[in-house]
Amino acid sequence: MLKAAFNPAGGVRYHLRARRHRDREWAPFRAALAAWLADWKPGTRTLAIVGPSGGHCLPGSLVARFERLICFEPDPTARPIFASRLRALARESAAPAPEIEWIAEDAWIGPVLEGRGVPADLIDARGAALLFTNFLGQVSFLVPDDRWMAFRAAWRASLWPLLERVPWASFHDRVSGEIVPRLGDDVRTERPLADDEVVALYGDDQDGELLDHRTDDLLPRGASYAYFHWPIVAGRHHLVEGVRGNVPESGAEPPTRASTR
Repeated sequence: MLKAAFNPAGGVRYHLRARRHRDREWAPFRAALAAWLADWKPGTRTLAIVGPSGGHCLPGSLVARFERLICFEPDPTARPIFASRLRALARESAAPAPEIEWIAEDAWIGPVLEGRGVPADLIDARGAALLFTNFLGQVSFLVPDDRWMAFRAAWRASLWPLLERVPWASFHDRVSGEIVPRLGDDVRTERPLADDEVVALYGDDQDGELLDHRTDDLLPRGASYAYFHWPIVAGRHHLVEGVRGNVPESGAEPPTRASTR
């Protein structure tokens, strides 16, 4: 439990950081992400969220569209924070909060390393859409370097067939560093930016190194892409890549849940 609460990809340190920056420095990123997710219409009543943490960057308008959430979150400090945010959302909207099914154990890294694959049967059985909330940008920090190539191959072999069957989306760190990406207006494309195109977003007049979060090849080709600047702390900037895939042709949503007002 302590390992999950203090893991290098989040945990207590991340919650403290979010509390300090979420409503100020993170506000433009959160607004842009909310607008992008508003266009994602998977047409299901259940959403499986991989790595929701405390829901610090998830817009209430997204989770309110679903009756049930399946949350894969090993961090014990994140679960009550996220549940509290959902209760606050319900009070503000006078609509029922979605039911939450918590999956507390590691279901996405350890089982893949052990050859059991991702929890595809669970997603299929619930008829859920699938959303990775910056989980992929942290995976490379959680998998030993000497096992990365084997993990990536096993991950693709078990995940990609699932993504052919269910609507899915992900937003994740593409690169990060001390220099600032210059995106101007929203950068939206029908394909992922190549590495040289990512570098071009930073201009020629900035010196600094970029950390590759090794998210390339973890997902199949999506239907659309978007890029966001996330100033996570002073002097540290993340370029977040959003990708949506396998959305139903109609893009139809299930009927809106009735308000209790």
